[in-house]
Amino acid sequence: MTKHKTLFLTQRGLQHQQWALEGAPPDLELIMRRGAGREEVLALLADAEFLITERTGVVDAEMIAAAPNLRLIQRLGRQTWDIDLAAAQRAGVPVCYLPNDGCIMVAEQMMLQMLGTLKRLREGMAVTAEGADWGIETKRGDEDTFAYNWSRRTGIGRLTGATVGILGFGEIGLELVEQLHGFHCTVLYHKRTRLAEDVEKQLGIAYATPDAITARSDIVCSLLPYQGPKEPIDAAYFARMKPGAIFVHCGSGAVVDQPALLAALRAGHLAGAALDTYTYEPLRAGDPLVDAVQDPALNLILTPHTAAGGVTAGGRGRAPDYDNILALLAGQALTYQIA
Repeated sequence: MTKHKTLFLTQRGLQHQQWALEGAPPDLELIMRRGAGREEVLALLADAEFLITERTGVVDAEMIAAAPNLRLIQRLGRQTWDIDLAAAQRAGVPVCYLPNDGCIMVAEQMMLQMLGTLKRLREGMAVTAEGADWGIETKRGDEDTFAYNWSRRTGIGRLTGATVGILGFGEIGLELVEQLHGFHCTVLYHKRTRLAEDVEKQLGIAYATPDAITARSDIVCSLLPYQGPKEPIDAAYFARMKPGAIFVHCGSGAVVDQPALLAALRAGHLAGAALDTYTYEPLRAGDPLVDAVQDPALNLILTPHTAAGGVTAGGRGRAPDYDNILALLAGQALTYQIA
């Protein structure tokens, strides 16, 4: 059986690469490269039929010209601004993107984290479940009979109009911005390579340094990748955040100094925090976070690394990465085609 040479360019780690390889159909000769140099990429494109790029990565006119047999450019994710669509159209090469379900779900999780901490959800649930005598007679409700805030909760905030800072802006950050638009938030972002001005304008976001994000944000959303043996979000970072701000994290594990976060919460400097990933996983009894979350008044939300869904993203979960290639080979219509 003739196999179709497919170049797969990614910046993701070995586990994600392995899942992508496992999800590939058998009729593709898949060449996976992470961080390949330009000359190697140009050489590999010389006889490639399909080019898959994951999340980001420049695909310019020179690369397209170097691939005379190219039949499709498939971007995994919705960040397509670094692909030369005009060059692809001139070459007659279709370009498609593929929304990432996992990234969409992580963005939804961050919305949950923000709203849950702003509304002090765990505290509200706990006091409601007490069924305590609040010194108020219980009556059947109607339009004029109710007991608004019978437990006398304070510190309940709102997301609408807030300034939200995103650290580590990639595919999840893009999905998060889309979900924040309905709340009329001011969105700041930081990433190692700033987006083009027209992309910022299109997304309605503003670039800011990490220090500016800490100083201005009502909510800091961390989507940072793994940084090395020392957690970059540490006590000094939390001290620079606005008093009463909220910190939420769905980035990689081992990014947040968890004892420092608990100290900032207990001191009242932060109004709330939520985490889905941790320095050591899984969390176990005796972990300071596990002990701390027993107190709902601390306004801490912990979830068991499930932001992207309830099932591990194994090989079968990556099969849709190749749907457009299979459709093209079968003479069927492409999905999410933009050029």
